[in-house]
Amino acid sequence: MEVVIGLLAVLVLFFAAGYFIRKNIYREVDRLEARKIEIMNRSLADEMARVKELKMTGQAEELFEKWRQEWDEIITSQLPEVEELLFDAEDHADKYRFKKSKEVLKHIERMLDAAEQNIEQIIEEIYELVTSEERNSSEIEEVREKFKKAKKTLLAHSHTFGNAHAKLETALYEVYEALKLFESETESGNYLAAREILTKQTAVLEQLCAQIEVIPALLSDCQTVIPNQLSEIKDGYEEMASQGYFLGHIQIQSETERISGSLSLFQEKISLLETEGIHESLQEIHESIETMYDLLEKEVHAHHYVLAETLKTESALQELHAEKLISKEETDAVKLSYHLSEEETSRLRHIDKQISSLQKRYTHIQDKMANEKIAYSLLKDELIELEKQMSDVKAEHAEYREMLHALRKEELTAREQLSEARTLLSEAARLVSKSNIPGLPAVYTELLSDAKRSVSQVSEKLNELPLDMVAVNVLLEDAVSASAKVREQTEDMIEQVYYVEKIIQYGNRFRSRDENLSRELSEAEKLFRHYEYESSLKKAATAIETVEPGSFEKIGSLVEEDLEELKNK
Repeated sequence: MEVVIGLLAVLVLFFAAGYFIRKNIYREVDRLEARKIEIMNRSLADEMARVKELKMTGQAEELFEKWRQEWDEIITSQLPEVEELLFDAEDHADKYRFKKSKEVLKHIERMLDAAEQNIEQIIEEIYELVTSEERNSSEIEEVREKFKKAKKTLLAHSHTFGNAHAKLETALYEVYEALKLFESETESGNYLAAREILTKQTAVLEQLCAQIEVIPALLSDCQTVIPNQLSEIKDGYEEMASQGYFLGHIQIQSETERISGSLSLFQEKISLLETEGIHESLQEIHESIETMYDLLEKEVHAHHYVLAETLKTESALQELHAEKLISKEETDAVKLSYHLSEEETSRLRHIDKQISSLQKRYTHIQDKMANEKIAYSLLKDELIELEKQMSDVKAEHAEYREMLHALRKEELTAREQLSEARTLLSEAARLVSKSNIPGLPAVYTELLSDAKRSVSQVSEKLNELPLDMVAVNVLLEDAVSASAKVREQTEDMIEQVYYVEKIIQYGNRFRSRDENLSRELSEAEKLFRHYEYESSLKKAATAIETVEPGSFEKIGSLVEEDLEELKNK
């Protein structure tokens, strides 16, 4: 029983699979049938009608007949065969011959593809034929007009084409014959052949027109313009050489021979209508000629420059030498009064050597000019370099002379500062004398002695010969600083003395009532008598502020009045 059920299940599955496969095949048959109908419904009538508007002779008639036969073959043979094959595919499917059915369907697909490709090719060929006729009709007039213009130019200006004239005439005649053949092919209905002829001759005529336009100018350059320029250059070269110019570095002879050889080669190529690249080569020749003109002109300008600047340079060298001698005398004079370092004295020796070197270079340039064995442009470059070096030496010399003048100026400045330092010490002594202070603290006395000693040392150094300003400036800095400090300390000391005196006077009114205050003021007085004014002031100020806060500030206004009065005495 289980075996029977198993067989029934297998049969059911088999028939189910067969059902689905047949259904897919029928669907594919329907698709191919629809595609076949679509191809049958396509019509080439409109395309064929466009062909019939042409002259139905020759190539046009042959192609039309070919296309008609191919279309008939598709409609009457290929598509009916497809119909039969579709029935065969269905029949094989009904008989469960699925593999065979699928093979038939693939064959049908290929047949329909081939039919469609054939139709597309026919349409494309029709389009090519019809458009060829249309383009030929629209383009032939322009080609004929260009031909007439070229022919007219060649006849009217035949002398400007030289040996190329005959070659151009022959080429135009060949175009003319080709255009006659084009008309014959068109008349015979061979539109595609006519199109090929027209396309080729259009390109040929374009090239001929371009050559007719450029050849006269190229020949003019080769035969007239450039030869005349070369002749001018040669004449100018010979004339300048006769006037004494050294021109060996320009190589005029070899360059003109090279250019003349190139011109001959270009003329031969032009006569054969081989004009490609000649225009660019002629441009390079023009640039070369321009360079030769520039080089000759450069020599002329250099000659004028050398003649004009040589005398100026000689005069400037003489002036520089004379200024150096003056500087040497000034240096000797300065050495009597001032000490010059090795670096400072070596600067003049260096300047002297540089001036000697410049004079030698100038003499060398003069020798070259006399021997006439060097180009003026090179002489000009040497002269410009010499002038630049002279300018540098002149600037260095000016700096050296400024240094000499600065030494004297520095001495005057030092003496003025020394005088100011002495004035500070004198003012400090005057303030001490007027203030009637009991005595001077040891620190102040030592500071005053140091300041006086420093001032004295500067004075002695300024009187030495030769004068060493470096040493003077070092000592002067100390003297000025010490004098300023003495003046400052003097004012501070006098102010302290006045404060102590005023505070003690003010505090005496409280001594009988305050033993502590009395004791502190007595200590302050003791310090005062030993000239310890700063310590005395601190002790007295602290004591009085303890008894009466704010009194120190009140006493300060009185002290300021006394100090102001002291300064005005």
